[in-house]
Amino acid sequence: MQVSTLADADPSASYAELPDDPATLLRWLLSLPETYPFAALQKPITARSQSDQALEYKVALGFLHFRLQQPAEALALYQQVLSSFDQSATFHLLRGMAARKLPDQHALAQQAYERALELEPQRSDAFYNLGNLYREERPLDAERCYRASLSLAPEQPMAWHNYGILLVHELRLREARHALQLSLQLDPKEAAVWCNLALALFADRRMAAARLALREAVALEPALPGGTPEQALSHWERGGPLCRDSFDALWDLALISLAAGDYGWGWRCYEIRFSTKNHVPSEVPSVGPRLRTLADAPRLGQPPLLVWSEQGLGDAIQFGRYLPLLEAAGIPFEFRCRKPLLRLFQDWFGLGDRVVPETLRTDPSDHRPHCSLLSLPHLFGTELQTVPAVTPYIRPPVPTPEHLRVPAPPGGLSVGLVWAANPANKAMYRHKSIPLRLLMPRLLDLIDWDLIDLHVLQFGTDNGQLDPWRSHERITDWSEGIDDFSDTAHVLQQLDLVITVDTAVAHLSGALNRPTWLLLPRNCDFRWLLDRRDSPWYSSSLRLFRQPDHGDWNAVVRDLHQALDDLFLLDLEALKAAKIEG
Repeated sequence: MQVSTLADADPSASYAELPDDPATLLRWLLSLPETYPFAALQKPITARSQSDQALEYKVALGFLHFRLQQPAEALALYQQVLSSFDQSATFHLLRGMAARKLPDQHALAQQAYERALELEPQRSDAFYNLGNLYREERPLDAERCYRASLSLAPEQPMAWHNYGILLVHELRLREARHALQLSLQLDPKEAAVWCNLALALFADRRMAAARLALREAVALEPALPGGTPEQALSHWERGGPLCRDSFDALWDLALISLAAGDYGWGWRCYEIRFSTKNHVPSEVPSVGPRLRTLADAPRLGQPPLLVWSEQGLGDAIQFGRYLPLLEAAGIPFEFRCRKPLLRLFQDWFGLGDRVVPETLRTDPSDHRPHCSLLSLPHLFGTELQTVPAVTPYIRPPVPTPEHLRVPAPPGGLSVGLVWAANPANKAMYRHKSIPLRLLMPRLLDLIDWDLIDLHVLQFGTDNGQLDPWRSHERITDWSEGIDDFSDTAHVLQQLDLVITVDTAVAHLSGALNRPTWLLLPRNCDFRWLLDRRDSPWYSSSLRLFRQPDHGDWNAVVRDLHQALDDLFLLDLEALKAAKIEG
């Protein structure tokens, strides 16, 4: 399928007038916009696939399944007729498009696209689709494919768009803006491109320009032509429909507003996340109503409100501070959380049997009202000045078990360390994580000077970075002795300082009011605001060390070195030089 070069067909065309020739029918299907009512075509095309020209019609039927979001059915049909169409580049493109939608068929998708290029080396659409396949895992190969596609057919707005998305992910922001602006010159009415341009501008701290780009995206909303974000959000809150791109634009506006400290608008707009493609409906625990205002919440004697944790482990720890506010407001609740957090919320938060494991499914027999944990800031009307910031807001329920006791250092401080984020989120993992090799030289110096003992709280495969120093007698690796976040909290509460990247450990340490130095990338999460060295969420415990430019961990390490020197009232570089000279 050629990229962005096929004209839209008239959606009102009569289904009785389907082209008789299967090749013509396929070309007609390929020309239809994604919004076409494809379901009505399934019966007549399925009937034709039983005719004397069944093989040709099966290709058309396969593409129809693809348009109906049924890639497995599409691929099965393509595989049935593979031997008959092996010499068709277009067929292999269609086969690759279906395979790419299936998580276990990406190798087949690559094979199909490469076969299309083998047959027709000048197919710009084959390079484009191959670039889309590579974009997440192989960005350099994806860039090569996009550039090849654009060199063959430079007037492809979607190719420029997806190339721009790749460049945004790689934080090559000037090039990303250029690619996205070229896409908009070719097609200024594509709201998704305005959204991605806004992300590139936001990552470059061009806040006003990012907001304007998102206003352009919302103005393209079919239900509200020329409307503003305020009008679109109000329309949605009243139950009105919006298109997917408008949801994405409002979601991006929420994140930008929250990062800028505009909490009133930001938290209100943040509710739009339930309508974006990232929301997983099965996480909602009941079929009851979603709580819209605290006035609608149940009261004592009524069935409790179901509060569920929709996002990461760190989010649950950070926003768990709102659960006692529900209690203070006289609102009965039950909190659903993930297993690693269960004991933490039951015991350290003191919520007991009101905390139960999440189910990740909706119970059709449960009609109790529900609320996401991260909707509570909006429901409580949280502004930047009214963040519930008292810490610690969790406390140990029992003395520390013997196997979790941190031995007293000989004469210095016990320092915790985490250097890598969750690798499940590949893009954020790359940007949030710092190589351990950048941190260890100064930490080893401090150990040699009997100033610290090091306690490693890094889990997963990144713990392997510790191998060169694992046997050091003053370094303790806790990865094998900790079962859940209750255990982690026992260790953290005994530490004098925690140095960590943006992970759940940072939130847990902050909740315990332990001195915490947080190492942040330039494009950090909205909760850390912009350019601040402190956090209103953990005002007495967190100190933020920020990259001045994207990817510049060396500058963060230099700031960390200076902070350590100040902490110990020493000039470590001078001491090292004196030791060498002596």
